Amino acid sequence: VIAYTIGIQAGAKPADDIILAVCSAYEIELFAERSVSGKINKVKNGGGVGGDNNAYGYKNDINKKMVIREEEAKVIQYIYNEYANGKSTIEIADNLNANNTATPLNTRAKESAERRKNKGLEAKENPHYTKSTKKWKPNMISKILSNNLYTGHRHIIFHKPNLDKDIKKEPEVYYEYDEQVEELRIISDELFERVRQRLLQGHYNKNNAIKHENLLKHKMKCGECGSNFSVGKSTENATGYLTGGRSYKCYGKINRHDKPSICTSGAEVKQWRLDGLVLTLSLQMFARTDIKTKTEQQINDLNNRNQTLLKLINDTSNTLSDATTTYKKQLLRLSILDDDTTAQELIKELEREFTTKKQALETEINEYHKEQTTNNITIKNLQRISSRANLYQRMDEIWTNKDLVQTMTNEMIDTITLYRPHPHWILVITKYHNNMEMWGTIKTCKYRNDEMFYDEMVCSHGIEFHTWAINNSEQCFNYDNVTKLFHYNGTSSIYTNIAQGTYNFDELNKILYDTQWIGSYPFYCYENNEYNINPPKIKGTKELQQHLTSTNIITDKTPEWKKNFLEKRQKK
Repeated sequence: VIAYTIGIQAGAKPADDIILAVCSAYEIELFAERSVSGKINKVKNGGGVGGDNNAYGYKNDINKKMVIREEEAKVIQYIYNEYANGKSTIEIADNLNANNTATPLNTRAKESAERRKNKGLEAKENPHYTKSTKKWKPNMISKILSNNLYTGHRHIIFHKPNLDKDIKKEPEVYYEYDEQVEELRIISDELFERVRQRLLQGHYNKNNAIKHENLLKHKMKCGECGSNFSVGKSTENATGYLTGGRSYKCYGKINRHDKPSICTSGAEVKQWRLDGLVLTLSLQMFARTDIKTKTEQQINDLNNRNQTLLKLINDTSNTLSDATTTYKKQLLRLSILDDDTTAQELIKELEREFTTKKQALETEINEYHKEQTTNNITIKNLQRISSRANLYQRMDEIWTNKDLVQTMTNEMIDTITLYRPHPHWILVITKYHNNMEMWGTIKTCKYRNDEMFYDEMVCSHGIEFHTWAINNSEQCFNYDNVTKLFHYNGTSSIYTNIAQGTYNFDELNKILYDTQWIGSYPFYCYENNEYNINPPKIKGTKELQQHLTSTNIITDKTPEWKKNFLEKRQKK
């Protein structure tokens, strides 16, 4: 009666139409929610929904249970292993195409056509099944490499249906399914973590959309303004030895319309130079350090942490098991209540609370597993370093092993600070976690011939460039960035032939030459460690090498500092 009266007064639809419209909307909403509930139950029972059962490597069996496709699983393992061992997504895609390996869409399209044929239906053209989708592409490889499902981890979010398509709003989460299903595991956690770390290397420089690998950016700091460093294409002019390449640049020095420059003296240095200098000085420092004891201590600390993580995993798993048992008991008590409506409300509330707690505990366990996996990878690399205790004698072997170089950098270097004590020179101070400290220098303009070194007997990586090689672990040297002066307190057990005093850059540089504390470093290409940046390949450098070789012959006219330097290098 009320509905009918309202309908007449408003001059709108009759009451029966209004009632039917309300009932229809309710039925549609109820049907939509039942549809979502059906999908949730299917997932809980091991079925695949939301596309994960169609993910490459999986299918639904005759019982509608999600299972692994063994042939595709072998391809997935090949992709992960190849990428973890340094192959690019382009190279992997090319290899799969060369072997005529079927793409995901290729397989699914053929299966769909077969099903339609068995049902007596006409063949249906798939608009997505084109010539280009029959071939593997790098983006297909990338999707597979970033899919956590291959570790057996299923995570599906169900949203409450939005029945009013005209109103755009944030989808409301109806249910979140998060389970570890070991039966669906294709890739180990350790391999997945190695791949994830390599993927991150290509994506963390989002400010410049940089996809290139670099060795030191995350350790670097500008001593002039305190900014971090960015990585980009080199803006330096040709040096006469090498052109192009990529550089580390003080972020405070970058000047854009949305970010004005705050640093006038910040450094920009080519990656080849800084990576070569830091790697060379680090190996020299490690040669004088009990590296085996140091790495064994780190391995021991990581093993102890893994034991702690294992205990945390077990304790959290027990807490989850207890919570599950309590939930089931409470569910059983509520199911026998006389008031069905009240019971259903209480059951829903109980299920929400349990789901929230369960997800939090599972997330906690998952984070512990991830840390444990990362620790295991680090332990393996440290064991490889420890087995090569005399690192400097085996420099060439380390030089071409990116994993060892990266582990040395990450585990042993604390910070790399760059100052500009001279318009043409950068001071590089590398601090290590074992309280050691090395000082080196890089020239920002072209090196003179007498600032370079080449001897084909010892320079296996091409021309080497002079640098300071100061071991400041005793903290006897100090640099004042305001006055641009160096102070030496004279108490070092190493630099006994240097007088106590305060010096500017040129004065200290001359003293280091006179007292034979000058070293040299070659370029190092981390992004492609198999490529030696070898000056003989560059036009006009053969004559330079010949000149340097001739000037490195000791004669009566050779200065004393150079004699000492050459003798030291030839002995090494």
